[in-house]
Amino acid sequence: MIKNQGNKTAIAYGSEKISFTDLFSKIDLFSSLFSIQPTEHVVVFSENQPGWIYAFYAIWQQKGVPVPIDFMAAASEVAYIIKDSAPKVIFCSADRLKLMTEAIGLSGISPRVIIIEEAEKSVAENISSIGTVEHETNDTAVIIYTSGTTGSPKGVMLSFGNILTNVRAVSEHIPIYNSDSRVMILLPLHHVFPLVGTMIITLYLGASVAISPTMASEDIMATLQNNAITIIIGVPRLYAAIRKGIVDKINKSAVAKMLFSLAGTINSKRFSKLVFGTVHRKLGGAVEVLVAGGAALDPAVGRDFQILGFEVLEGYGMTEAAPMITFTQPGRVRIGSPGEVMKETTIRIEDGEILASGPNIMKGYYNRPEETAEVLRDGWLYTGDLGYLDKDGYLFITGRKKEIIVLSNGKNVNPAELESILLESPLV
Repeated sequence: MIKNQGNKTAIAYGSEKISFTDLFSKIDLFSSLFSIQPTEHVVVFSENQPGWIYAFYAIWQQKGVPVPIDFMAAASEVAYIIKDSAPKVIFCSADRLKLMTEAIGLSGISPRVIIIEEAEKSVAENISSIGTVEHETNDTAVIIYTSGTTGSPKGVMLSFGNILTNVRAVSEHIPIYNSDSRVMILLPLHHVFPLVGTMIITLYLGASVAISPTMASEDIMATLQNNAITIIIGVPRLYAAIRKGIVDKINKSAVAKMLFSLAGTINSKRFSKLVFGTVHRKLGGAVEVLVAGGAALDPAVGRDFQILGFEVLEGYGMTEAAPMITFTQPGRVRIGSPGEVMKETTIRIEDGEILASGPNIMKGYYNRPEETAEVLRDGWLYTGDLGYLDKDGYLFITGRKKEIIVLSNGKNVNPAELESILLESPLV
């Protein structure tokens, strides 16, 4: 699942550069530190760092199933997941060891714990690579716990086939990623969106990743500038924050305001990149696309980035779809829509609810056959999201089915519509 590019940089982390050759050596080292049977579970509990990546691929090398856990989760939440998934081994960062020790005590099980930072420093003795490990399409590749809107966390079982469907979607059908891409890892890797979108797809193609050491603005800017990032994967809140900083500066200059207005009228990417070249250079000067997911992007944010000469490609999906269901093609941005259905996926609208089917849809929830049956019916994933397709096939999300308020007169009210009206009020 990694294309070996030899001495080419695979991972950049601050001033550290790790080649593909070194990456494979580190994976072999981590793999030598534990022994499991195929399909057994191994937890990864850590902040984003190179060792997170080594641990994840070492688990795959042993034909195990990684179970990433949110490193910001409370001990009780971690304990629940550990008890439910019953891992044989846990890779944990030194910083989170105290919390993990507490969680293990609460869980009542006794897995082996490997400290990631200590593993990185361990001496490689008599380690021989076992080479490329083949996995079957339907083998479980990862279990990602998601809370959803109700109930305790459920472990979403994603197969290698599910993940590779997403790889094909953005490297073949919509060629956004290629072997020359440089992708920033910013969002926590325990979420499926950054896991697949920043790590798995990138390394599968032999492209490079650059890990921002923290979410602090200075680390993000340094990562962008020092690595000439071409693809940024972010959530709407990140883009809203970047846009606010840029627009605030523009509004302080009458000339800049005039040029911004003119760029919006001309609607030329070439003109915008020329006029707002300083903005592009501050983001590293090489950004080709901004990918937004995880929540709906404010149309005003998307429009302003478009005026600045950037293309924001919005997608819609969920953990259960590994994660994409729809995605925006370059040159086909429609503000307010997360794009068109992916080539290997089918969607339909039933009673206002979005249903999806295809090789990207999960195997099911781990040890939850009844809850799996509730959302997977006759090959269709019932997303719980409400929406519609316009005449050109673009999807628009209107709300959540479970959040619909039924009034005493039987009328259905969508909270998203109420929120939109309230936000437009000068009293709010």
